[in-house]
Amino acid sequence: MTTYVEVAQALVAAGYVSDADVDAAASVLGDALVVESAQDAMAEALADEAYQEGLIADAEAMANVDAEMGTYEDEEMDMETVEDAQARVDVDEGVIANAQNWMTAAYRDAAAALLAAELIDEADADAVAAVIADVWVV
Repeated sequence: MTTYVEVAQALVAAGYVSDADVDAAASVLGDALVVESAQDAMAEALADEAYQEGLIADAEAMANVDAEMGTYEDEEMDMETVEDAQARVDVDEGVIANAQNWMTAAYRDAAAALLAAELIDEADADAVAAVIADVWVV
């Protein structure tokens, strides 16, 4: 897990925050950088998506076996499993996209908070948000 001080130090290393302002920047980030719930939602959705894709692969393989054996009813059940799993994958992809959008906004908000605290230059706000996005890991 990345700390606010580590993010502030990365901003110093990138030339956006002065050494003297590391503690102040870390404090501002502590108040402004709130992305854990979005990252948790994204992690859960990614895990479920991987699980569902495994189910799809298994069900498609079983459907092929059932088709070869002529067990049509089982093949239909396998295809229903595929359709259900694909629907879950679609939902997971929506959750992932929403979480990514929310995190991008949170990184921009954190950069805006640093700007409001006069710790960064306005011209650097987008670049600062990009550094935060690259460094921040929960």
